[in-house]
Amino acid sequence: MEGYKYFSKRVMTLMVLVASVFVSACDNSAATPESLSSARAKFKTEIVDTSFQGDGEPATPPADIFSLVSYPAQDGKMAAFLTPDPHDGKKHPAVIWLVGGYGGIGSDDFFWTEQDRSNDQSGSAFRKSGLVMMVPSFRGENANPGKYEMFYGEIDDLESARKYLASQPYVDPNRIYLAGHSTGGTRVLLGSEYLTGFRAAFSLGGIPDLKKRIEGGKMMVAVPFNQNNPEEFRLRSPGEFITSIKSPTFYFEGEEYFWPEFNDLNVVAKEKSIPLHIYKIDGGDHFNIITPVTEMIAQKILQDTEDKVNISFSDGDLRTIQNGISH
Repeated sequence: MEGYKYFSKRVMTLMVLVASVFVSACDNSAATPESLSSARAKFKTEIVDTSFQGDGEPATPPADIFSLVSYPAQDGKMAAFLTPDPHDGKKHPAVIWLVGGYGGIGSDDFFWTEQDRSNDQSGSAFRKSGLVMMVPSFRGENANPGKYEMFYGEIDDLESARKYLASQPYVDPNRIYLAGHSTGGTRVLLGSEYLTGFRAAFSLGGIPDLKKRIEGGKMMVAVPFNQNNPEEFRLRSPGEFITSIKSPTFYFEGEEYFWPEFNDLNVVAKEKSIPLHIYKIDGGDHFNIITPVTEMIAQKILQDTEDKVNISFSDGDLRTIQNGISH
């Protein structure tokens, strides 16, 4: 998460300038598209740069807000914040929140300190609404074992985090939701394409194409994988695998930072009945949409009590989000 608060608008402008028609995702051929799962099964990432530095040991949170826990993953135990058991004997819906930026979940009090509504990357709306909330870190982040892979092995760790959360006695394992912002939002999209255990997923400001992001402006951390191999980029780019999405997935971004590729992906999703729903928030940017969007998502999750997911966002809901933006 280190350095993320200084995200440059210039970077986003450059990304829009290099955007072009998303040919791969919009291919209307009759061939069955390759799934992200099958593509990853025959590929091994090559990590060539190990300079990434995690945030260090996470701070100890107030016991009434979060517990600092460790969940088992492929490379060892990973740190996470988890809201405590309410001890009411009930099974509760839960959200995994994937924070933006790089480095992990920080080493300070960010996640339990009140943040400005115009840029609350802590996702506090979920815990404030009464939902169980987990904020995980992944391989190479904080002081975790393993190497940082930038949108690859971290998705395996996400599944490990989900399984850990599902095992908690106060969590309904059938009502675990995934949400995240920026880099976390990209992980959400990849997780929705690769994994199957989330009831619904919500990406705020994720990217469709990692190569275009890297070419569009300076990255805050070194790219760890072999950039001479196009497959490394493809398997980290959600726009390449939207046909792999099975659970309802919702994408939000402010109009100021909206990737044009998502217009093309929206067409493909509708043509192929893919449960991907894309919303450009008028008057919003990459940060000020977080609070009103997460507040709305929290309400939708609490109301999602039927056997099948019944979450949708009406024009009225979108107006409520727009009206809730702080400038």
